[in-house]
Amino acid sequence: MFRKCIGFLSCFILICHVTFAASLPDISADGAILIETHTNTIVYAKNSNLAFYPASTTKILTSLAIAKDLPMDQIVTKSQSSIDNVPSDSSQIGLPVGSQYSVYDGLHAVLMASDNFVCYDLAVTDAGSINKFADRMNRLANECGARNYHFVNPHGYHDENHYVSPYSLAKIAEQAFSNPIVLDIAGTLNYNFHVQNTGAIIPLKHTALLLDPESAYYNPHVIAAKTGFHTPARRTLVARATYDNLDFVGVVMRTDAPLQFEDMNKLFAYGSENFELQNDADGTPYLENNTYSAWAKPYVEKAKQEGWIPDTVINYTVPVSKREFITLLHNAVSDQETDELTDLIHYNGDSIYTENLSLTREQLAKIIFNYLSQYEMYPISSGTKISDIADLSQSTQDAINFSVDANLISLKENNQFAPDSTISYEEALCITSKIQHIVERYNNFKFNHTL
Repeated sequence: MFRKCIGFLSCFILICHVTFAASLPDISADGAILIETHTNTIVYAKNSNLAFYPASTTKILTSLAIAKDLPMDQIVTKSQSSIDNVPSDSSQIGLPVGSQYSVYDGLHAVLMASDNFVCYDLAVTDAGSINKFADRMNRLANECGARNYHFVNPHGYHDENHYVSPYSLAKIAEQAFSNPIVLDIAGTLNYNFHVQNTGAIIPLKHTALLLDPESAYYNPHVIAAKTGFHTPARRTLVARATYDNLDFVGVVMRTDAPLQFEDMNKLFAYGSENFELQNDADGTPYLENNTYSAWAKPYVEKAKQEGWIPDTVINYTVPVSKREFITLLHNAVSDQETDELTDLIHYNGDSIYTENLSLTREQLAKIIFNYLSQYEMYPISSGTKISDIADLSQSTQDAINFSVDANLISLKENNQFAPDSTISYEEALCITSKIQHIVERYNNFKFNHTL
């Protein structure tokens, strides 16, 4: 294949496929996260550490505090203070002032029907004032492992100083949905709320369509959920789902109805279809990542076994960055590097933005050419005329022809190279594996002919 090294390269003509397996879910929400709780592994994140308005998903934290602090049979009375201090356009179940109900029923009104007035009265019953309850909420959020959050009220009605990141909301939900009372109520579709002093019964239905078998968004794996909405927050949703031995908590923030339900189902499908819970030698659980195409399996396994990459939840079908590819190349062939090659493949920190952009096929060809030509290896020309590179510089054309002739980058239809197309992570692993093989065979060839 190469003029100086035909013997050890002529059989190495595998071409990395370009078919994709499990692509990342297309999520409409501005912020989202999916965490597998057994391993505490984030398997999907989108702006997960940025602050968003949680709206009524705030009530997950409120409910956790109430469930921890108050007896379920304690009686609470709807107060005039709740009417005076909670905005009149708040969601509610229609309780008159003076209505009495148990804490247990109150939590149903909060988690299922998102009643802001009940939320207010529960908070005051718990802490004595809204300010003191907000302090309780923030302390509890910290105990849950949240970061980048600040709560000022128990219901989530809009306040500029009331915010939380998707990551923090997920950590709060993980703890809340581990509480048997909160979990049970947050997963209940229908419930009869009892007014203790009048005997009235108010039917409640959960606002999360994921729990409704008659909804197009029903998901039988979802065991708890909480919706949220106000104009600045738009639609928010938190849910927990179980699939065999996998357990997920998902959060989507700032989208429009009914996309919050579509997004959540996409997240759960992505997690359950592409990851498996395994145990290592000492019994510690970990997630096995299956987000690669079938053809890429040996390259992924080799990269892990040889330590090029750690066990990761990165999606192998997404574009790889220039920095990631150079790191892969360094990890794969560092034992054979000269000082000059070390300078070539080490990231020097001069262009952090550029280095973290997706790697294009043109850029990859240049890296391959610059790297392998230092070994004075040049492939025998295949004579194939590439149809879409004539407008590129001669040096770029040389690099592309080099990579194609070396069978390291395959052509697309009609002999097109598609120089601006990106390289997936799994393709990068395949190409890195082939380059490692070339270098190892070259070093063996050179050693044997030096003896």
